[in-house]
Amino acid sequence: MIKNIVFDLGNVVFKLKFENVINNFTQKEDEIKALKKAIFDSDEWLKLDDGAISKEDAINIMISNLPENLHNTCREIMKCWTKEGLILNEQTIEFIKKIRQNGYNTFILSNAPLEIPEFLEKMNVLQYFDGKIISAEEKISKPDTRIYELLLKRFNLVPEECLFIDDRRENIESAIKCGLNGYVFNYNEFDKFLEEIKKYNINI
Repeated sequence: MIKNIVFDLGNVVFKLKFENVINNFTQKEDEIKALKKAIFDSDEWLKLDDGAISKEDAINIMISNLPENLHNTCREIMKCWTKEGLILNEQTIEFIKKIRQNGYNTFILSNAPLEIPEFLEKMNVLQYFDGKIISAEEKISKPDTRIYELLLKRFNLVPEECLFIDDRRENIESAIKCGLNGYVFNYNEFDKFLEEIKKYNINI
């Protein structure tokens, strides 16, 4: 029986709209491509999720991979990316409200940088969860199985009683290895999600 439902943040609780952030600063296709590559597709972006690099150091490396005319743009994007690039998924929030009313525990398990916990507080999102695991705080990232083991241990959860919802298949596969149930989520197919999780007999 499922008692605990665990949510990823990006493309589950929030819709990732990094293109919106960049488009606020430039509409030139070559600049958009360069900024996306240097920032959101960079190794430094992943290292921020890992808690392996400071934001300042990450920005300096990102800037070194951009032409000088985009240096300030890069800095500004890194200041505002959470506000402009993370759009609350109202369908997921409504789902969370319903299942909490029906007695389910809800948790966050997300690869995210150190600035995200403060952002979640500002957005009043933490009220919908009983606990959170943020990769940068723990210096462990999905799909490393240790992060799922940490979740189970910290909140005293039984893996078979947990359903993990994430948009990346490799993260779900690792969760299943640790005994959790898992669902690969696509926010464009929310009705399909509601239909397919019926097999877990979740009271919605």
